[in-house]
Amino acid sequence: MRYRVEQGFAAKRPLSGQLTWWFGGFYTGTLDQIIWTATWHPSALIALELTGERDIGDLREGRFVQAVTGARVRFNVSPDMQVSSYWQYDTQTRSIGSNSKLRWTFRAVGDLFVIYNHNVREITDRWRLDSNQLLVKLQYAFRY
Repeated sequence: MRYRVEQGFAAKRPLSGQLTWWFGGFYTGTLDQIIWTATWHPSALIALELTGERDIGDLREGRFVQAVTGARVRFNVSPDMQVSSYWQYDTQTRSIGSNSKLRWTFRAVGDLFVIYNHNVREITDRWRLDSNQLLVKLQYAFRY
């Protein structure tokens, strides 16, 4: 059984956020999760977001603590084009990952997505490439 307590502020405001606490049973023990998000919209074109999650598990096999923090920037170039980038750091794997996306709506029924993912891992104080990925997706609805 898992439970949740949540508090949030309206996303339509220039400054908004949400704080959530999940708690309860988890496999052979318990898990507490604290998740927070803060978003700032300095204009209709730009959104800046900070996120965080802290997981505290107490299992029969042992105790663990993991934290993930992230930052997102969204820029609406026009009503038909958006650019966003999300960066995340994980304390358990000591890795940084980024996801950058361009979305272009070239017709009411068609979108083009260009996505770039880049991940690095820290090993003995040196950064090592974990993965790179470039994706291109074309989505189009044919109407008849």
